[in-house]
Amino acid sequence: MSTTKVEKSGVGFSVTPPGGPVAIELRLHHDTILGLKGVQLSFELLNGISPQQAKKIVETLNENVLGLVVSSKSDDKMQAASG
Repeated sequence: MSTTKVEKSGVGFSVTPPGGPVAIELRLHHDTILGLKGVQLSFELLNGISPQQAKKIVETLNENVLGLVVSSKSDDKMQAASG
């Protein structure tokens, strides 16, 4: 039988440092999602979006997004064998 595992973490957003392509980074507040431990997530933005525009997007995301929810299905038999 398969079960769904739900993991949550608070998040924040920032603009990547200058010098490279403009992107938005997702920062987890805590390492509570095992599958994302040590992973850096960034969103590439369209060419032509300025750092100022990216900053406005980040401000909107930080004001409106509370967290990240990750759902994964797992097989109970596999969990029992590995645990």
